[in-house]
Amino acid sequence: MKKPKNVEQILPATRSLLAKELVNIHNVSKADVSKILGISPAAVTQYTNNKRGSFAEDLGKNKQITPIIASLAEHFVDKTKKEGELRRNMTVIETSENMLSILNNQEIPKNKIKQIDPDTKLLQSRVNAELQEAKISLEMANKVDDGFGKLLFKGIASDSIRHAEIISQIIRDKDTVEKFELDKKLKKFLKQMIEEEENASEQSLIKIVKTKHPAVRVLLQSVDQDEIKHKKMLKSLSRHLDI
Repeated sequence: MKKPKNVEQILPATRSLLAKELVNIHNVSKADVSKILGISPAAVTQYTNNKRGSFAEDLGKNKQITPIIASLAEHFVDKTKKEGELRRNMTVIETSENMLSILNNQEIPKNKIKQIDPDTKLLQSRVNAELQEAKISLEMANKVDDGFGKLLFKGIASDSIRHAEIISQIIRDKDTVEKFELDKKLKKFLKQMIEEEENASEQSLIKIVKTKHPAVRVLLQSVDQDEIKHKKMLKSLSRHLDI
């Protein structure tokens, strides 16, 4: 089964699945679907008739993908959620990007794994668990009304997808993990990033922004903690590379 390689390839499939979900499940007219998705009525007809979105059929059978499409369609149908066309388009693009990451990390081809050992199986189970958490978080992001709550769930989904990407890369590149060879570009760019971090005079956002909104506070704390984490990661890596 061929998989989309980039957002440009998966985006038509996302629109196709959304158009079908809106028309067939929620009984939305094609004229209204065109307004929701910001496309022409003719394009909606092509999507629903499988004339566009070449990857839609396979994606429609994917158990990780279908709940995300269903929750996003439900979100668009809810008339209490007043979003502009630009915001809806961005949501479709963001969803497509997350779906692409999920697809890329779902299952490591067995022919790329030299030896299926217990550790590899354990790592693959962790990948699956991270992708499941990402899927659930994306569903929740599409269901909540609060904009900051959406960002919170999207952030969790992004983190889970990134975790899955890291573990998948470890499985794919076992030789690199076991035997490290210094990449000169890595050393060069690491020096540059350390200098940037040292020159930056970042102030804690949680101290600047006064709010009683719990989701906002959590998001601000997350940003502050990420900045601290980035500095620790760079310094730790630099010690290992003797920079």
